[in-house]
Amino acid sequence: MRKDKNAAPAALVFIRRFICIAASLLLLAAAAVLVFDPFYHYHGPVFGLKAVVTKSEYQCIGTIRNFAYDSVLCGSSTAENYNNRWFDEAFGGRTVKAIKSSGTTADLQYYLEEAFATHEVKRVFYSLDLFALDGDPDKNFVDDSMPLYLFDRNVWNDVKYIWNKDVLFEEIPYLLAMNFAGDYDEGTSYNWWQYKTFSQEETLAHYARAAKAEPVVGQETYRPRVDKNLDLLEQMVGRYPGTEFYFFLPPYSLLWWDSINRSGRLGEFLYARSQAMERLAAYENAKVFDFQSEEAIVLRLDCYMDPVHFTADVNRFMVEEASKADSEYRVTGENRAEKTEKMEKVVRRILLEEIDKYFPEGASGENGC
Repeated sequence: MRKDKNAAPAALVFIRRFICIAASLLLLAAAAVLVFDPFYHYHGPVFGLKAVVTKSEYQCIGTIRNFAYDSVLCGSSTAENYNNRWFDEAFGGRTVKAIKSSGTTADLQYYLEEAFATHEVKRVFYSLDLFALDGDPDKNFVDDSMPLYLFDRNVWNDVKYIWNKDVLFEEIPYLLAMNFAGDYDEGTSYNWWQYKTFSQEETLAHYARAAKAEPVVGQETYRPRVDKNLDLLEQMVGRYPGTEFYFFLPPYSLLWWDSINRSGRLGEFLYARSQAMERLAAYENAKVFDFQSEEAIVLRLDCYMDPVHFTADVNRFMVEEASKADSEYRVTGENRAEKTEKMEKVVRRILLEEIDKYFPEGASGENGC
């Protein structure tokens, strides 16, 4: 049987062509990711494109390192519905968000340190969630559950980003679609309010009230943890005296206060907010604004979609008040005791009167304070 002398060369030619085509496709894919960079791992927006930021775990670290800004809006999901432009218009400058859903103090400190390492930060707007002060002060969120190739500075594991089919076929097309097929507002980074329903019915539907109140958590359990988290914030404020810090205590609904009362942790969170006001407001470069005792908000469930998350109108209201030179919501050494007393009165009203409007069959009342 005669062998075809041209078979081997033809096979080699096919293999070479296949390798060349495959290499070219890989290079094109890498080039597309490097140029458009939808997670902003290497640079900010190019070609005049808007910055489309909707996935905080993937995009937040890149925007903090690579965007042009002088102000940082820092917080959990309660801060996502701010429009960055509200701060820019009220205070001047350019604001970028540093968001971690359910973020603890240590989580947000990680982002802020990254911002200070790469930018001259004039202002920090910090949504100071009480539950963040209950988090682990010694550990942040950057672990194996996160896309570490976006957080570390190891170029070798960037292959997980450069040759990522989801980035190529979902994220880049979405970036382009939001730029050319819609009226995307860059200021609404990580914003979600327009997709939710805010009403009394919706808020109640998202509240599973505990049938039985838990024992009161002792001070020896929570005080060391809360104090250490406040130490982190104080160290941050003290380390950057040229930066203005604006701390917002966001308003949680009456259902949230009922829930922590029934969990035995009411005393912990009243202690956390009182200490936060006392310790942070003492710094010249820090201002604290207390919105948690505003009955027009916390007692009106139509302002919420669940016990914690409020409408963007509430976010805007807080920006407007913080920008006023004489805001009644600002905490000072002179009015701190008054604001603490007011909060306690509001909580008592919630637990002794308001909650019974929605759960008349269940026992209410304070579970220790």
